Amino acid sequence: MLNVAINGKFLTDRMQGIVRYARELVCALDEVLDARDRVEIVVPPIAQDVPALRNIKVVRWGRRTGIAWEQIDFAQYLLKHPKLTALNLCNVAPLFSRPGVTAVHDVMYRACPEFYTSPRNRLSRAWHCMQYAFVTRREKAILTVSEYSKEQIERYYPNARGKVNVVPNAWQHVRSYVAAPDWRDRFAQLEPGQYLFCIATLARNKNVRWVYEVAERNPHLSFAIAGMRYESDDIGCPPNVHLLGFVSDDDACALIRNCRAFLFPSLYEGFGLPPLEALALGVPVVCSDATSLPEVMGPCAHYVDPNSYNVDLEALLAKPVAPAYEALNRYSWKMSGERLLGVLEVNGGDAREGLR
Repeated sequence: MLNVAINGKFLTDRMQGIVRYARELVCALDEVLDARDRVEIVVPPIAQDVPALRNIKVVRWGRRTGIAWEQIDFAQYLLKHPKLTALNLCNVAPLFSRPGVTAVHDVMYRACPEFYTSPRNRLSRAWHCMQYAFVTRREKAILTVSEYSKEQIERYYPNARGKVNVVPNAWQHVRSYVAAPDWRDRFAQLEPGQYLFCIATLARNKNVRWVYEVAERNPHLSFAIAGMRYESDDIGCPPNVHLLGFVSDDDACALIRNCRAFLFPSLYEGFGLPPLEALALGVPVVCSDATSLPEVMGPCAHYVDPNSYNVDLEALLAKPVAPAYEALNRYSWKMSGERLLGVLEVNGGDAREGLR
């Protein structure tokens, strides 16, 4: 019998890869739980888009939001319920609570300090590196998303050795995506099947510069980048690159399904969910040969050196790769939910005795 309290702060955060992981993994865990298990997801009062759960109880708790809720309100809930073991799925654990189970998706803040140069980013790096050290020393068990991330965690934090469990991302959520039927009206500059598409964020590891540089060397090709902000302070945007800004999930689905290829030239990834999603949506993937990506994509992607811009994309895409199912069949949220259940059965509070 499990006794687990899930940190539900992510249900108030904007959708991104880590939030997607937490949400889908909670739903998968809900499907494999025994009805006798006591598993709760504790959420801030403002949480809106809470998934429908059958076996996991939703508890609204506290009065704060954001980091303050996680570090104070959630910690108070755990202190009030001493039989419950915390499950934190988004890299951060409350500092003043009992040992639990925490997911560390990657240790990029520790491994790549050169990515964090602004005062805000340096502060964020200091906070996350402190969390890495704290979590790897204190927690009963650590989750991560790939063998590469496991190796990195154990390399930089030897205290974690023997505690790290790989519970990977998966892709089945894309089956619910519905391509916006009117996407051409909003993106009339893009011809179906003729543009190369990339989803990028401000983070330097996403390597938007590679897209700009390759676009300059391939002026006959059309490129599109979706995302709120771009790291373009020191490089100009070539005329054959269309900056689309933030796009909805429905638009992203349409843009991926209608692109010639999906680009993912990342410098560092703990897993790399977007190219796996693109494979599931049926398009070729050009991705970096760095960090976790060869592990995740296997022989199903066209690989590039993320530090080299002399790329003939036409020739690269003409080369055959393995069928997508060779990568897709290795990952499912159901399998990840079962792996998580196995970790919790060993570390989930009074797993043998239940509440007294």
